[in-house]
Amino acid sequence: MMKRLPRQVHFSILHNMGVRRFPWIGSLLVWGLTGLPYILAALISSEECIFTGFLFNPIDGYSYLAKMYQGFQGEWLFRLPYTAEATPSGYLFVFYIALGHLARLLNLPLIGVFHGARLLSACVLMLALWQFLNVVLQDTTRISWVYYWILLGTGLGWLATLWGGFTPDFWLAEAFPFLSMFANPHFPLGLGLLLFYFSVFLQSSGRWGFIVSLLLGASLGVILPFGVVVGGVVSAGYSMWLWLRRQRIRVSTLLGFCLGGGILLLYQYITVLQDPWLRGWNAQNLTPSPPLWDYLIAFSPALVLAILGAVKSKLESQVNLPFLLVWFAAGWLMAYSPWALQRRLLVGFYIPIVILAGRGSVWLEQWNKRVGKILGRAVFALSLPTTVIIIVSGLMAVANAHPLLTLDKNEYRALRWIETHTPPEALVFAAPETGLIIPAFTGRRVVYGHPFETVDAKVVGSWVVATLKTTGSDSDFIQHLQERGVDYIFWGTRERDMAKLNALSSVPIVAQFGEIYVYAVPTKP
Repeated sequence: MMKRLPRQVHFSILHNMGVRRFPWIGSLLVWGLTGLPYILAALISSEECIFTGFLFNPIDGYSYLAKMYQGFQGEWLFRLPYTAEATPSGYLFVFYIALGHLARLLNLPLIGVFHGARLLSACVLMLALWQFLNVVLQDTTRISWVYYWILLGTGLGWLATLWGGFTPDFWLAEAFPFLSMFANPHFPLGLGLLLFYFSVFLQSSGRWGFIVSLLLGASLGVILPFGVVVGGVVSAGYSMWLWLRRQRIRVSTLLGFCLGGGILLLYQYITVLQDPWLRGWNAQNLTPSPPLWDYLIAFSPALVLAILGAVKSKLESQVNLPFLLVWFAAGWLMAYSPWALQRRLLVGFYIPIVILAGRGSVWLEQWNKRVGKILGRAVFALSLPTTVIIIVSGLMAVANAHPLLTLDKNEYRALRWIETHTPPEALVFAAPETGLIIPAFTGRRVVYGHPFETVDAKVVGSWVVATLKTTGSDSDFIQHLQERGVDYIFWGTRERDMAKLNALSSVPIVAQFGEIYVYAVPTKP
């Protein structure tokens, strides 16, 4: 017979999930907003111009599909999909590789599994967020308002665009819950796991707190490794505050999380160091923070109210103010820490900002009820336009056949031919944009395709462009490709535009779809 959980943990983990009070209808509408634009994009695309399945950050989106394709081929060991010479290295990006295995077992398209996982992960995030808000906010009358603000809001980037700005609220998906749910599956799932851990950390301790946190830390280490760093730093900072206040520290919960996530991070770090190609990828995988004013715009107007809430709220107020202040302060410190991946550490950073902004709004209402309500609603309304612009601009790009979001019918047919008629280890030469798409749809290697995942990307990318632009004769062109070990050439619109050649006259055509050609590179004598 299974032993019953201790009463404290039973209620903190299960009862306080707030399922009975969970706003199902409103959450369903938000959930639909993260999925319906993709359906609309598929509907507005035509048979001549096929929607590839991405409305946000397609460069990384294709790399996720390329990783899934490795699982679809039956692999578990990760290999850089955009580096021709790379070999299988270790158990990295297991989440996406596992989704590829799932697609193969269910005989489903990769992009369908990707979006199915994304929508399920969005549900996890919304449940975890509701649970977290019920833990840190005792003022239940404010929870729903803060909940929807967190899920739908962004910043004042829409205003910055009037002066040509492009602030992080348009692209820093890991910081904003809506962008996380809109972009991919691992951001919302990882953020949901992080929030579940915070809820457990703030309520539970002892053996079961240790075990639950251990599992959450390990899961987060697989799905969103940067979330382990954020969770560890924030909970350690809060523990320090408790220690200074001579209050009980949940050492076992913190230890379980750091142990579960730390083991996975250590394995990933060692794996990267041991593989020369992964070391090269890691050396150029730099994500520094933009100038401070970009962040100030991206997190405003909520940031203004958040500062007011932090200053005016009392420690004994109906909110766990110390924990939120630790997360708020740690976020800024990590964003400008001496580390090359600064902005990756802003996972979920919009959450404490909005909760503190809610406290600022409460203080304003206490000062002047009418003015406080008007300002609170105005700030919430000003946080929505960037979200709308992101959705609308993605749909407009599809309607206008953006080359990174759509494929010409014949391009798609050529990719399908490569997938079914070439060896799995074949190396394909193509223009940079085409090289981004080929591994995602065919699983085949390319000379260049991704600014991070093609090792020595600047040099290799420049070589591809120069080879296309300086083609003097077919024989010289083919000789360059033979020296690189290229097996096939994808020759479409992008390649023709760069090379200013409609076709290669002396190279054997193995497939043709309209004006899209696939050439076989002759074996070097």
